[in-house]
Amino acid sequence: MSETIPGLSCEPGRIALNGVRFLLVRPETLVGFQKAIEKEAPELAARALQAGGADGGGRSARRLRDDKGLRGRELVEAMCKMGTEIGWGRFRVESFADGAFTVVVESSPYAEAYGKAAAPVCHFLAGVMKGVGEALWGNASATENACAAHAAGTCQFRVRRISP
Repeated sequence: MSETIPGLSCEPGRIALNGVRFLLVRPETLVGFQKAIEKEAPELAARALQAGGADGGGRSARRLRDDKGLRGRELVEAMCKMGTEIGWGRFRVESFADGAFTVVVESSPYAEAYGKAAAPVCHFLAGVMKGVGEALWGNASATENACAAHAAGTCQFRVRRISP
């Protein structure tokens, strides 16, 4: 099924959603990059991918917060909608409370491209969720509690506020 996504513009050499440029890349390309780093420095791979995700996710979340006035669960829901629209899986907010939220992702292209893994592998998405938490609270942590590449049907991310 093909649907038109409001705010999506596709011109030769440029794809944007609500004025923010995106890059269309096969998940296998990103997973290949991830596995190459993991081979040399596994801990670095997880930290670097999460840092990159936090930067991008934080930028998008801050833009929604500052330009559209979104706060709390509404901001997390908007980020989940965007993730779904750009093909990163089917995102949903499972829970939201003061200082913590949980997001579940079905059909993660990262997990699918990675294949079976000994541990959770969606570090980039964990970083995106961390960036959302940082836009909400300033300091946040994010963990992937379940991963479709690691013995689960979905990926689950838990984000918590870190007190100063």
